Amino acid sequence: MTPATFKEIRLRLGMTQAELAALLDYGSPMRISEFERETNPRPVPRLLTLVMQALDSGWRPTKLE
Repeated sequence: MTPATFKEIRLRLGMTQAELAALLDYGSPMRISEFERETNPRPVPRLLTLVMQALDSGWRPTKLE
C-alpha cells in the first residue's frame, strides 16, 4: 500500500491521524504520520494494509475487553 493510498483511506474514514492511531492501539499519531509521509515513508505492514482495506470496505471492529 502506498503512503497516498493509506492517507486517502484514512481521510475517507473521516479520521485524524490521532483517531486512527487510537483505533489501531498505536501509542502516537506519529506512527500514522510515518506511513503517510511523502519522503522516506515507513512501509505499511501487510496486516495493516488488510485492516485498512477492510475499514475502507465498511468493516468496523467490535470493542475488545
